[in-house]
Amino acid sequence: MTKNNRDDFNQCAALVLELLYKEFPMETDIVVDDWLADPFDEDMTDNYFATIRFLQRESFIRYQEFDFGTFRSVVLTAKGLKVLDTIPDKAEETIAQQISNALQDDSKKAVGSVIRELIKVAVV
Repeated sequence: MTKNNRDDFNQCAALVLELLYKEFPMETDIVVDDWLADPFDEDMTDNYFATIRFLQRESFIRYQEFDFGTFRSVVLTAKGLKVLDTIPDKAEETIAQQISNALQDDSKKAVGSVIRELIKVAVV
């Protein structure tokens, strides 16, 4: 099966956003290796680091520093909180609830769908 960077992106974004939503407004350290099924998978590791940096650049999250594989003092921004609290058209749950459900179901398809919806809501 061909490696899909978007699957890694979707999974990492969902994990980060779910954690920070639950911890809000507290700042949290994120150790990427703790979330990797295979810490020796360099592609996945690179994708997870890139995803967290993307979330920061797009103003969903903020972190103080990156130090030895750990993003320090990570917290949702107002934009991130607003998007996660959004109930999209034709949905009954917030995006945060949809992320949590998709992760519990361990469904790549559901995780991908809700992350695409999150991006769509944020860009409007």
